Amino acid sequence: MKKLIFLVFIVSFLAGCKDNNKEKENSSIIPKDAGIEQLNSLIAKNPGDQGLLFERAKYYYKNELYDKAIEELNTIMKIDSLNPDYYHLLSDAYMDSAQSRFALSTLKKLINIYPDRIPSLLKLSELFFIVKEYDNSITTVNNILYLSPNNPEAYFMLGVNFREMKELAKAKNSFKTVVENNPEHVDAWLQLGQIAEEQGDSIAITYYKNAIKIDTNSTEALHYLAFYYQNHKRIDEALKIYRKMSVLNPNNTSSYFNTGLIYLKMDSLPQAYNNFNLLVNIARGNPKAYYYRGLVSYMNGEQEKARADFEQALKINPEYTDAKSMIKKLKKGK
Repeated sequence: MKKLIFLVFIVSFLAGCKDNNKEKENSSIIPKDAGIEQLNSLIAKNPGDQGLLFERAKYYYKNELYDKAIEELNTIMKIDSLNPDYYHLLSDAYMDSAQSRFALSTLKKLINIYPDRIPSLLKLSELFFIVKEYDNSITTVNNILYLSPNNPEAYFMLGVNFREMKELAKAKNSFKTVVENNPEHVDAWLQLGQIAEEQGDSIAITYYKNAIKIDTNSTEALHYLAFYYQNHKRIDEALKIYRKMSVLNPNNTSSYFNTGLIYLKMDSLPQAYNNFNLLVNIARGNPKAYYYRGLVSYMNGEQEKARADFEQALKINPEYTDAKSMIKKLKKGK
């Protein structure tokens, strides 16, 4: 899902749940990355080809044409009502078009057909979590654990539910069970790190480093460790990691933003300006980028440059109170 996924780590584990029952398709006639015109042309020649119709449904979904994706999938399911892939994508399309009730009912229909299908049960648990039906999500997880007692993804879902319910001890135990059964579960290590950090426990560093050992190029894991260092005044270590993040991904906004904040607090205004300027160039729709670049200009005595950035921040977000306050200061000549 693209719009309504509440926590990005949920998506990462569901991506690993591959369905065994693949859609019927003639892959030899479906070009890789086929566009809509190609798909329409192929379907015109093969009107009943489920593989082609499903590819077009996926195209619609990928391009956020959810109504068309839903219509296409409902048509396909009149031909084949037993393919789990169709139900999963239809549920996603309903969720992303703000129709959570239909998303849930779609998955429940699938579970009625395949009551022991773990990838689908995991997805149902995720949906219950997203709509804040935590008890139903946990009940679904318990059904998975009955079928697969050591399933790490089920324990991960338990952990995110308990964490959202503020039951941190239970959440921590769940995430520890995840890494006991799958020591390379990056998201579980990050969750353990965040809980430890919330509890003021420096073991958070170890958890974040464990995640980085598993995936040395994970900007998410690097961000958590760098931000921990930043919050605990270990500035040189934080800056080193932020630099690595910007090399790994030159469009990573958090590395420039946090580096800019560090230099701003250090009164290193040229370095702060450079980072906020880079942020503006890669995130032109982010009002904070303009606000902080404007703030540096204001501190440098460059009032017109500052005013232009504050005004741009307000164009993007008219309710940006900090930008409003700075414009008032400029008007008063302060």
